[in-house]
Amino acid sequence: MVISKLPSVYQIVLLSLCIGLTLSSCQSNADETGDSPAEEEQESAEVRPEVLFAVADDEPIYQYIESQGVVEANQSVELKPKISGYVERSQITEGKQVQQGQELLAFDQREYVMAVDQAQNAYEEAKQNYDIEMGMRSGQETATASSGAGDSGLPMVRITTGLAQAELDLKQAELDLSYTKLKAPFSGVLSTQKRLAPGTYVAAGTTVGQLVDDRTVRLRFDVLESELGNISRGMNVQLISPGGEQLQGQVAAIQPVVNTDTKTGTVIVRAGNSKQLLRPGMTVEGRIQTLQQDGKVRVPRSAILSRDGGRTLLFKLNTENNQVEWVYVEPAAQNSEWTILNHEEIAPGDTIAVDRHFALSHLQAVEPRLQLGNLEGTPAPAN
Repeated sequence: MVISKLPSVYQIVLLSLCIGLTLSSCQSNADETGDSPAEEEQESAEVRPEVLFAVADDEPIYQYIESQGVVEANQSVELKPKISGYVERSQITEGKQVQQGQELLAFDQREYVMAVDQAQNAYEEAKQNYDIEMGMRSGQETATASSGAGDSGLPMVRITTGLAQAELDLKQAELDLSYTKLKAPFSGVLSTQKRLAPGTYVAAGTTVGQLVDDRTVRLRFDVLESELGNISRGMNVQLISPGGEQLQGQVAAIQPVVNTDTKTGTVIVRAGNSKQLLRPGMTVEGRIQTLQQDGKVRVPRSAILSRDGGRTLLFKLNTENNQVEWVYVEPAAQNSEWTILNHEEIAPGDTIAVDRHFALSHLQAVEPRLQLGNLEGTPAPAN
């Protein structure tokens, strides 16, 4: 019975061995050929570098002279009373906006009103003495006229009778009374380190504050003597405040004397400051526009690369297949930001590589990104 079952067992073992050898052979063939679908898909994927582009235009470029300047107020005055007195009221507070003619400080007037009254009485008395003296001289007018002496003695009468001095004293008293009110000579902003409470005694000539008109400011820029000849009055000046705000100014004057030690001259720039972005004492960056240059195309200077022993080129994007082609160019003019080109293959509206393009090659496919100032976007997809 055992002998009769042996052939069946052998058949099962032989069949298992054949199946195992067949599977092993198939796996080996698959490993050798490497034709798995996942690997074929991975190898077929194309890696494209991401490149930043900008659009060329036909705007002009400008040459600039750059320097740093210090802000000065257009008008500034120290507030000093011309008389001594006791404060009755004060509007002098830090940072207050005032208008021309506005009252800033008022002294107690009583003492000065009395001084005017006293001077008025002295004047009336002197005037009376003068009239008496002139009445006594009236009988002598005919004789004086016939002798040719004229009225040369009349000024002396004003002096001897005290009328001349009385008139001066009255005018001085009235002037001192007007000084009891300190008014703003122009519109501006107040600055002070003092608080003048009512009853405070202030001596004549004491500084009680400062009035600054900074609606328009002046800036002094030091420029190399070799560049002074390129600057003239009325030229536009781009200003950048310490906070990064941009303003416009104009060259108002050029000082005629050059500093022999630094070999620089001073350029005075005037700028509007209605928003008070510039304050006296600030250091401001300035660019004086000296020259405008036009051409066929303007591109960012970062687009220009150097290859093959110094030859300059740029990469232009073919938007139909997102491939770049290099074009050898010769810049017609440049400044720190832009380049002017007059090349037949470059036109306004072309998309030009400006960053991440140093290692590109001719007709290389890329992943384009459009540079918009400090932002990046994606150009329209290729057709």
